[in-house]
Order: sequence, then structure tokens, then C-alpha cells
Amino acid sequence: MKKKKVTGIIQTYSRKARDSIMFVGDEFFREAGLEKYLDDVFACVDELIKNAVKANYKFVLILEKLADQIRDENPGIGEDEIYSRMNTIIRDKARYDKVAEEITANDEIAHTVRGLLNEESVLIRIKNKTYQDKRDLNQEEIGKVESLVGLQKVRTEIEKRKIHVRVVMEMDDAYIYIEVTNNAPIMEKDLNRIYEKRDEYRVFRDEGREHEFYLNNLDTSDSGFGLGYATIDSFLSNMKLDPYRAIQIIAASNTTVILSLPIAALQAG
Repeated sequence: MKKKKVTGIIQTYSRKARDSIMFVGDEFFREAGLEKYLDDVFACVDELIKNAVKANYKFVLILEKLADQIRDENPGIGEDEIYSRMNTIIRDKARYDKVAEEITANDEIAHTVRGLLNEESVLIRIKNKTYQDKRDLNQEEIGKVESLVGLQKVRTEIEKRKIHVRVVMEMDDAYIYIEVTNNAPIMEKDLNRIYEKRDEYRVFRDEGREHEFYLNNLDTSDSGFGLGYATIDSFLSNMKLDPYRAIQIIAASNTTVILSLPIAALQAG
């Protein structure tokens, strides 16, 4: 089998973006003879992309607070110097974790992220409607988009800092790899929550009490970190894969999640 690789960049995770990803995925999975797994795998990918988008919003809000701190501590400092100091902090994982944890100690950032996601859902509904109708936005829709002030402000900063979500799909003789990267570091606290929730879910599943895990985690006030990964682990387990082998999380200045799908094992399943 000839090695294949396709890369895409996502700014808004609309139906158009999802259809593009599914189109590529369909081609890969058909070639590998794994069509029956396409919907389940892309439920996992869907969750990873949504998590990445949410993490990017949180990152931008942390950067705004960090910039304000630097200004307050250094009266008269120029914007270029602020930008430089912020980048120095971001590149130092331990230092960034400390600063980010202080900034997010109260619920203000989490509350703002939820508000942004609500605004984004309005934007996506509009984009999906125009995509379905194959037309441009009308005046009423333009007005609604312009009213999403918080989202527009954050998206301006995202574009300025070239923050995005990258999806890479690759296939060789043995594996299909799907890589989702957002160019924002994940806080150690959030990463640990993911691991804790995955471990908690595994215990419930192994004991045949999977439904109880979700009942115990109905409260997603803490940004829902980890719950999406438990859902992914559920899909992978149902495909008879070991989620701890199939998912790799790489946390550095960027955050990358790699989904590795063994072709032969899935064909035999």
C-alpha cells in the first residue's frame, strides 16, 4: 500500500470543515477495508477537534490576562516587548503552568470559555445553513455574526497569533494515524485531569458499570476536561482496541493527540 498523508487547518469547526475531513477519512478507510469503523473513529476525531478549539480559546484568554500583568508590572513597556516576554514564558512549560494556574484559579476564564462556545455555536449554525443552501450570508445573518462581540475579539487575537487546529491523516501498510494539534500548551492540571478521568472510566468499564461513570460526571462545570477522552476510550474499547495504546498525548509548546489505528487488527475484528 502506498503511504498517504493529508493535512488540513481548521479555524471554525463547521459542517463544511467536518465534511472535508470525513471525505478524506472515507477514502482512507475504504482503501484499508475499514469502512464499518469510519463513523466511530470520526466520533473520536470530532471530540478531539472540539477539545482543541476549546483549548485554543482558553489559551488566548490566559494570554490576555498575562499581557495585562506584564503591563501592570512594567509601566510604559511596548507591545513588542510584551509579546516577547509572553513567548518566553510560553516556551518554558513549568513557568507557563505556574502562571496559567494562577490566572485560572477562579472560574472567570472557564465561564468566559463557555460563553465563547455558546457564541461559536451561533456562528456555526449560520455557517452550516449557508453551506447547506450554497449561498453567502444575508444581511440578517451578517448582523448576527457581528453581534458576537466576544467571539470576534478572541478570533482576532487567534488570527494575530496564528493559532489554529491542524488535522493530519496518514496511512501506511500497518496503521492509519490521525493527528490533531492545537498550537497552545495544555496546563499540567488539565492534562492530569484527562489521565484521571480516563483511569476512572477504565475502572467503571472493567467492572461493567460504564453507565455509572457518566452519571457521576454529569457536572461539567470544570470545562469538561477528561470526559471527552472517556468517550473516545469507549469507542476504541468497543472496537476491541486498547485505548492506552491507541491514543498518545504529546504536551509541549503545542498539544498533539495521535490516534493510531492498527489496520490488520481492525480488519480481523
